[in-house]
Order: sequence, then structure tokens, then C-alpha cells
Amino acid sequence: MSREKLCIRNWQNIMQSKPQLFCFTYAGGNKEFFSDIEKDLDRISVCALEYAGHGERYRESFYTDFDELADDIFREVKDRVIGEYALFGYSMGSITLLEVLKRIIATNLPMPTNVFLAAHEPRTNFEIVGFTENEFDNWVKDRTIRFGGVPDKLLNNNTFWRMYLPLFRADYMIIEKYEFEKLKLLSGIPATIFYSEKDTPYKNMKLWKKYFNGSCEYYQFEGTHFFIQQHHEEMAKIIREKMESNHGV
Repeated sequence: MSREKLCIRNWQNIMQSKPQLFCFTYAGGNKEFFSDIEKDLDRISVCALEYAGHGERYRESFYTDFDELADDIFREVKDRVIGEYALFGYSMGSITLLEVLKRIIATNLPMPTNVFLAAHEPRTNFEIVGFTENEFDNWVKDRTIRFGGVPDKLLNNNTFWRMYLPLFRADYMIIEKYEFEKLKLLSGIPATIFYSEKDTPYKNMKLWKKYFNGSCEYYQFEGTHFFIQQHHEEMAKIIREKMESNHGV
């Protein structure tokens, strides 16, 4: 065997020995959102995926609905799975997780050992229905700011909003079309739910039990929507422990 082929084989063996965590980001976000928690998960191969029109895929067209998004992201997961794996969705990424999981169940792809859902309630968002285009843009900007997704120095930066408002707008437009009432999913996969009472209170987050009827555990953190920024080490510890109990890492 050539030296090059041996190096490739060794790399594949190393990768196969580590469980994978596929991560789906928030509305307007990109895969770099998970860079901090990735550093805390040294024994896990973190595979943060990019939505079309975002980050490294900025030249691609935005999705028009969650079916397009999920079909695309499912193909990414299917092509990258090399062993045992789990799914992690943050905010909008939680819906992505649900739709990808539906597609996994419908195929012969091995099932994930765990799912991790954060910062999103399992219920339809009727707040944004019926807005005019200008009202919708103002709502998107206000919501993004309230969530802490924009640094203070960029709040009134027109260049920033010209660049990023289309991303937020495109994602929220498909979120407004998503109806949890029509979701047909019931899974026994162990589910771990991360939330902040200020952002997504437990009384709403406990509804995840409707879709995950096996082990469904909840972990509360202080902070607002992006509590992962302050608590990524704690969250990584929980993720690692849950995955180790199934993977034997």
C-alpha cells in the first residue's frame, strides 16, 4: 500500500473511532456559530453544516421552504455519516433537526443515538403572519437585536444590515410557513433539551415530549436566546456524557 493510501486509511480509522455530532444553526447563522463548543468536544467529531446562502455557501440561492432546506441538509448528513452519530439543532436548527430526522427514519440510514434541541419551542410562530414587507423587515431586525444576535456597535450600521438582513429575512420566511400542528413525528431516540427561562420557558419547552417519547431530559441555563455563548462548556459536558453513554467513547 502506498504511503498516501496508508495515510488516508489511518485518517479514516481515526475518524470512525469518534462519534459524529451534526449541528444545525439558527436563523441567519452559519456553521462558525458552533466553533466554541467544538473546542470543548475533543473526543467527538463536530460536523457543523451550512445552509444555502449562508457562510461559505453565500453564492447559493436561499431555500423557499423547510422541505428544500431539509432535503439539502439530509443529503449532507447522509454523505458524511461514517459511524455512530447524533444531531444538535439550535433555535431554527431544531426545526431542521426534526425534518432531517423524518428523512432519516424514512430511509435505511442508521438512526442517531441522541438528539439535542436548544432555544426553540415546538409550536408554530403566528407572530409574523400577515405583515407587509416593511413591517416584516422591522420585525426581523427587532427580533434579531432582542435575541442578542447583533453587536451594539453594528445596531445602526447600514452596511451590516444590507449584508445580513436578507439572510435573516429568508430564514424567518420559511419559519413562518412551518406548522408544528402538522408535524408527524414520534421517536424514542433519547432527547436532551437546552433552554433559558427568559427566552423559551419550560412550560412551552416541555411540549418536546410530544415528539420524543423516550428519555427526554431538560437543562436550564441563565441568559437570553444565545445562552450557548456563555455556557458552551457546560453544554459540551452534557453532550459528551450523553453521547459517551451510547457510544462508549
